[in-house]
Amino acid sequence: MPEENPVPSGGLLDKLAGKAKQAVGRLAGNDDLAEEGSLQTQKAETAVEATRLQAEADQAEREAELAADRERNKVEQARVEAELAERDRTEQITREERTAKADVAELDARKQEAAAAQERAEVTALERKEVDAVAERIDGAQQAAEIDAEARHAETVADALAAAQENLDQQTTEG
Repeated sequence: MPEENPVPSGGLLDKLAGKAKQAVGRLAGNDDLAEEGSLQTQKAETAVEATRLQAEADQAEREAELAADRERNKVEQARVEAELAERDRTEQITREERTAKADVAELDARKQEAAAAQERAEVTALERKEVDAVAERIDGAQQAAEIDAEARHAETVADALAAAQENLDQQTTEG
C-alpha cells in the first residue's frame, strides 16, 4: 500500500514564508513582521504535526479493519470446516464482531478526541501568541509615550533656561 504524504499542500510553503517574514522583519527592525513570521511558521509546523497525527490514526483504523477482515475470514473457514458446530461458531462470530465494532468505535472516539485536543492546543497556543504580541505593542506604546513626555519636559526646561539666560544677559548689559 503506498504511503500518503503527511505534509499538507501549503505547509512547507507557509513555513518558508514565515521564516522569510521573520528574517526580513529582523533585518528591517520590524518586530511585528518578525512576530507574524514566527506565528506563521508555528502555524505551519502545527498543521504538519496535526496531519501526521491524523495519518497515524487513519493507519491504525485501516489496520484494525484489516484485522477484523482477517478474523471474519478465519471464522468463516472454521464454520465451513466444522459444520456440525455451526451454532456455537455463529455465537462466537457474533461476539467477535461486537468486539471488533466496539474496538473500531473506541478507536474512532480516541481519534476524534485526539483531533479535538490538538485543535484546542493549537487555538490556545495561537491565543497566547496573540496576547503576547498585543502586550508587547502596548509596552512599546507606553515606553514611547514616556519618552515623548520626558522630551517635552526637557524642551520646557530648556526654553525656561534660555529665557532666564536672556533676562540675565539683558540685566547685565543694562546694568
